[in-house]
Amino acid sequence: MLPRAAALAPGASPGPGRLSPPPAGFEEEEPRGRAMASGGAENIPRRAEAAGPQAEAAEEPEGGSRRWGAQHAGARELAELYSPGKRLQEWISVILCFSLICFNFYNLLFYLRLEHTPSVIVGIFAGVITADFLSGLFHWGADTWGSVELPIVGKAFIRPFREHHIDPTAITRHDFIETNGDNCFMTLVPLANMAYKFVSFSPEALYETCPWECYVFALIIFITMTNQIHKWSHTYFGLPRWVIFLQDWHVILPRKHHRIHHVSPHETYFCITTGWLNYPLEKIRFWRCLENIIQGVTGEKPRADDMKWAQKIK
Repeated sequence: MLPRAAALAPGASPGPGRLSPPPAGFEEEEPRGRAMASGGAENIPRRAEAAGPQAEAAEEPEGGSRRWGAQHAGARELAELYSPGKRLQEWISVILCFSLICFNFYNLLFYLRLEHTPSVIVGIFAGVITADFLSGLFHWGADTWGSVELPIVGKAFIRPFREHHIDPTAITRHDFIETNGDNCFMTLVPLANMAYKFVSFSPEALYETCPWECYVFALIIFITMTNQIHKWSHTYFGLPRWVIFLQDWHVILPRKHHRIHHVSPHETYFCITTGWLNYPLEKIRFWRCLENIIQGVTGEKPRADDMKWAQKIK
């Protein structure tokens, strides 16, 4: 890890031979792997190409709180909102989710036939694309709208998004349960529905619907693993070689690609499963159009709550 930049007194010069602390949002070139950015990301001028992902910004001149990172006042407050009840919900979700995944995978293999191969391949590819889009839609919604103060969903689901923007490396300190609990929770209903079909439908009906169920299963798997993939995109040391390989070939979200999103005000490149859809959605201004429509109808300003937490100094 790079040494932290020392805080300067207001108006002081860093002096000859020393670099000023980087502004928030700056990140470095990757220390390893080819880390190729896809979809024309290089055509979007971003500061995120330059300074380290774990480098911290200069301290605020008033209030004594860092502008981002684990010592940010807002980050500390948000981290403290992670409750034992939330932890229990995540444990239950992970156990149920992976139990249902194993049950459904076994039954899918039982009903698969060689003649299903072309439609299964198309279904799996479509499932990955759908998962990438849904990851972007959910990510955009939680980043852009709502508040931590909302009943139930605020602390449970919006809080991690607010924490992540002011302490991006916090996710790398989360264990498997905290990282994946919410995504496992979201896939429980479709997994349970699939399991119900396997125990109640006739073998003939299951044979006919097997390609469709393969699409749904691929969609569920990639949604379940989205936050783990997201965590890997923030992890620069100790990743398994196979993860780096998948990132370098853009099978899953690459580290360099995701850095584009982490430039304030965090208004682009929301898809975090594979990132395949980020460039085309950006080109057609998909997210901006949605924001304009919602703001015009409701009067709510995009990312207002996100900026409120980012500006906390005590």
